[in-house]
Amino acid sequence: MISSALLIETFTPQTLVTTDDGMGGMINTWSDGTAFKGRLSSLTSQEQLSSNKVTLEATHKLFCQYQTISELSRIRNSDSTRYFAIVGIINPSNSNSHLEIYVKESK
Repeated sequence: MISSALLIETFTPQTLVTTDDGMGGMINTWSDGTAFKGRLSSLTSQEQLSSNKVTLEATHKLFCQYQTISELSRIRNSDSTRYFAIVGIINPSNSNSHLEIYVKESK
């Protein structure tokens, strides 16, 4: 269980949505989900996750209360200055109490 007092920043998950551009084409845009409180922690050295024989690199770990989120989403911080691609989601002990989301900061 993670203390809610430690969750001091606001983050918003975003989902990539394809819509009609009105001229016969399609356009990709990011759609905001429900904002949540979390705590972002920089990794002291690039931490690697192995999944299906693929190694993924993360730059940060985001702690938050349990919620439904997908690795297809991205996360932005509250002032929209930083964006993070999700590279792994861990539900410690499958307890559904909190998540540890490994992310890689996008430039």
